[in-house]
Amino acid sequence: MSNQKLEKGVIGFALALFIPYAIVPGETQSDPTPIKAVINYSAAPWDDAAYEILVPMTNLSGSPNPFIRIDIWGNPEFQEPKSLQFSRGGDPKEGGRASFQPALNKSLPVTLTGTVVFGALQKGHPVFGTFEFVGPDGRTFKASFEATWGNKPLPYIR
Repeated sequence: MSNQKLEKGVIGFALALFIPYAIVPGETQSDPTPIKAVINYSAAPWDDAAYEILVPMTNLSGSPNPFIRIDIWGNPEFQEPKSLQFSRGGDPKEGGRASFQPALNKSLPVTLTGTVVFGALQKGHPVFGTFEFVGPDGRTFKASFEATWGNKPLPYIR
């Protein structure tokens, strides 16, 4: 057997062993009804104001209190549909960041990449949106949500 054939055989065998374990199932919402979420006024130290959207992901097995957290910086309002794209770095120019926590506020957040699309975002009105995110391990999260306001604007001093 030639070295080239042996190398191809070894690579093929290695791929056959590795690929099934590299594929991570996604977490897609099966029910078309939007998930009930909460949007809170928050604060970001670099621009004074922000929103935090907490989306419970109750369909995840093995996680005691799983949540997707979407942080929107700068207190924007959108009257029309708008999408925001998030990268792993959470660049302030992107307008926010998304993360996953298996246990809300009791586990380290995992930064997600992907897109969130808002139907509209207006203070005092329900916020409808959809997201599709991917974690660093390849796990996907896809769902729609309806967020109601959970608090009042935070006072801040300039």
